Amino acid sequence: MLTADEQLQRETSPPVEAAEPVSTRAWLGERIDGASGVLVAASFFVLFSIGAALEPRTSAPVPVIGVVLSVAFFTVLGLMTAGLLARRRWGLVAAVGAGVLLTAMSVACPTAGHHAFGLWWVGQMACALTMVAIGAVALLRA
Repeated sequence: MLTADEQLQRETSPPVEAAEPVSTRAWLGERIDGASGVLVAASFFVLFSIGAALEPRTSAPVPVIGVVLSVAFFTVLGLMTAGLLARRRWGLVAAVGAGVLLTAMSVACPTAGHHAFGLWWVGQMACALTMVAIGAVALLRA
């Protein structure tokens, strides 16, 4: 049951209009903070370099899945760089995608027989998952 004041307020206040949803294209095209883009790009460069340095030498050939994932990763990494330079939200979406692809590469490497499992793999997985987390947090904060 409403009080007299609440009833009066309801009758005199203008009706609340529903906000129109933002299109996905507009959402992806929104600008992001330049500092966020620089931090994401720098952290990806550092973490990828560390993960690659941890990987031991091998004489085994790279399996087809490794080649496919590598091409996809570097393509998405290029898209991420372009998006971050343009300071657009789609660059952060590409950052999450690049982190996911690097995680898939890290999983595929020893499971496909290119390398043996080892402590290096734990470090590389930590770098890859950190890249996913950095991209996701930056995307949520943007």
